[in-house]
Amino acid sequence: MGITELTVTLWQERRVLEELLAATGQALAPPRNSAGGPAEAPRAESDLRKELGLIRLARDVEMAAVAREWGLGPATGLAGLAAGAPTDSWRWILDSHHQALTDLEVRLRAGRTAEARGTTPPANPVPEEPPRPGGPEDGAGGPGWPELPDSLLGHALHAVSEGSLITDAAQRIVYANAAFTTITGYTFEELLGKNCRILQGPGSDRETLAALSSRLERGETFRGTILNYRKNGSPFWNALTVSPLRDDDGRITHFVSVQRDITAQVALQEELRFLALHDPLTGLPNRSGLEQRLDAAPSAPEVALGVIRFDNFRQVNDTFGREAGDALLCEMARRLKSNLRSTDFLARIGGDEFILLITGMHDAGSHRQLESVAARLHRAVETPVPLGGGNSIDVEMIMGLALHRGGPEGFDASRRRAAAALSDLISHGAERRQWWNLAGPDDPSPVPDTGPPATAPAPEAAARRAGNPLAGPHAPVGTLSLVLQPVVDLRTGRVDLLEALARVNIDGHPPVGPADFLPALAGHEVDQLFRDGLEQALSHLSRWDRAGRSFRISVNLSPTTLLDPACTGWVASALERHGITPDRLVLELLETGAITSPVQAAALSNLRALGVCLAMDDLGSGYSSLQRLSVLPFNAVKIDGALTAQLRTRPVRTLTILATLIQLGRDLDWEVIIEGLEDAALTEAARILAPPYGQGYFLAPPLEPEDVPAWIEVFAPPGADGGLETFLGALAYTWQFTRLRSPHPGPQARCPLTAFLNAHAGPGSPALDWHGLQHGPAKDASEPGARLVDWLADRSIEEYARSPLH
Repeated sequence: MGITELTVTLWQERRVLEELLAATGQALAPPRNSAGGPAEAPRAESDLRKELGLIRLARDVEMAAVAREWGLGPATGLAGLAAGAPTDSWRWILDSHHQALTDLEVRLRAGRTAEARGTTPPANPVPEEPPRPGGPEDGAGGPGWPELPDSLLGHALHAVSEGSLITDAAQRIVYANAAFTTITGYTFEELLGKNCRILQGPGSDRETLAALSSRLERGETFRGTILNYRKNGSPFWNALTVSPLRDDDGRITHFVSVQRDITAQVALQEELRFLALHDPLTGLPNRSGLEQRLDAAPSAPEVALGVIRFDNFRQVNDTFGREAGDALLCEMARRLKSNLRSTDFLARIGGDEFILLITGMHDAGSHRQLESVAARLHRAVETPVPLGGGNSIDVEMIMGLALHRGGPEGFDASRRRAAAALSDLISHGAERRQWWNLAGPDDPSPVPDTGPPATAPAPEAAARRAGNPLAGPHAPVGTLSLVLQPVVDLRTGRVDLLEALARVNIDGHPPVGPADFLPALAGHEVDQLFRDGLEQALSHLSRWDRAGRSFRISVNLSPTTLLDPACTGWVASALERHGITPDRLVLELLETGAITSPVQAAALSNLRALGVCLAMDDLGSGYSSLQRLSVLPFNAVKIDGALTAQLRTRPVRTLTILATLIQLGRDLDWEVIIEGLEDAALTEAARILAPPYGQGYFLAPPLEPEDVPAWIEVFAPPGADGGLETFLGALAYTWQFTRLRSPHPGPQARCPLTAFLNAHAGPGSPALDWHGLQHGPAKDASEPGARLVDWLADRSIEEYARSPLH
């Protein structure tokens, strides 16, 4: 390739850059003037070709690092980064690459002139720059190294965001780049000539170190994760790759390592492992954690399973708000757990439903043992529960118990029998003699997988069994209706998806929601409820279609309904009857039951083949676990509102978890919907995290179907101006850069955080100085960025504590 051909290659390289940026609606930043310095001697074509190769290499290394940071594939191109990572995380790569190409173009012009005059320099000119760290005398510039300008190689290595280290064959450090010194806290002078053991400490795994030493002695590449220590003694998890470099005779002359601080990712993995088995609100084991415990538990008669509910939980939610309800659940979880024996086990599987395992039961004295455990548990409700704001409430607790049966359906069977005992308590109302009830040995087992055709549920019976205040032998008959809650596209503010929420209406009384009637319905009643709800939902879509309005709609689907082989046929017939294409229907698989039967798995596959969208409801609650997410064919994931609510009390950790789940959705092409956006702060934080969709009362309450079109006409999405209005939103904005150790983009005067801090920080606040440093060099931004995150997190928690919702 001559100089002219290289010029064409350079032009093509720039065109690729321009087309990639044009696809994202942007343009290349103007490069600095490369011709303003002293004239540079023309370089040989071979040097310029190698230089272009190194520019491409530096670009690809940076792209791979950003792709890994955002959970994308290592071969992700710029177009993939544009789709899957924030602009500020990759835009600088293009600008840097553009500048490098511009600098090379200047040298190409000199090369073309020299070529025309016949004065092209020799292919391997003697470099005039100072030698690399280590120098030729140490072998760093000897055989096996590409003949490239030393200043360019040093610039490329220093520009890489991952730590790079070069040692000689005796593993003495001869080079460390800027990222390595930033990660470890050592200066280059302190590292020069030292062995890498300087980073090891008491927590460094001996087996990993032995494997590292063994591989290097054999001349092989090592890849692994190890706990290292910074200069100040603080530990960090290091993703390490070490490779040998050989000369032309095959002798190892150096080792090159690439190191990356993955402490945050390791901590997040631990957090996700915890969340896979625990309820994010109360910290108690969730359904998966309960099943894990049951797998290890002996079968009846040694274990009793209890279902605990609180009579007035709905009243707390309706009167004081969801935050008060969450506070009640957390306090009751703490009280119940403190009154358990060390051998017993408590879990929360959703709503106000807690599951208790009582171990060490014996037939002869089981009732006396239960009386003793129940007396201890009842202490939890013998004093009022504070709800904040000077409010408190006396809690009424009831419990149904059943001796646990083993077998593949052991948990569901025991839970249904305990729930039946609970319903029996509820039906007696104020006449019940005690607050707990033990199911008899002949109480019904679960509904079989298949059975006779479904019949219509009796809503009034469901209300009585669920403890509705209307309960009684002569309760009036109720009717099913739907309210629709809009799901908002947080990117555009548009609404094209509505969630259908079931209500049972009884004349003269408030509507009864699913939390009250759904747990007590029999299997065939749940199936009929789904069919009736689907029929109404599609009827609404059809009516709007005729009026020229097109929406999608989501309908809740219980896992037990999938046990009926006719399930897919019901859906297909309803779609055809109303003239609705399958892609406009979303079925939300509820978190209330397991998917263990091949019949259920086949039904989900058939629904997907039909073209219906499947969503997992309430990720982080009940059966909606990461394990379920990994094996079932979902199109969409809804993040449980209880997890979203943790932004108010544990904001930084929750931001990390939510961002990871959102990125997981991007990687696997799921629509991600954040639920529980109940106020301005949660909504602003969610908008900054950039999930596709959000849902909650702050955006829109559930609406009567006839009110939906008028509401959409006047709806104005919050945050359209891009400004910041809450401390939680300001925290989310700052955290997204601090977690990447990245300065804030653009001039400080136009940064949205500037206006917010000017309005809320007060004169002389250190937050103003910390923010100013975020618009300077990256090396000056990390520590003040962390302090700014802590400052904003504290004020976000204080902001919530002062809010009327608390």
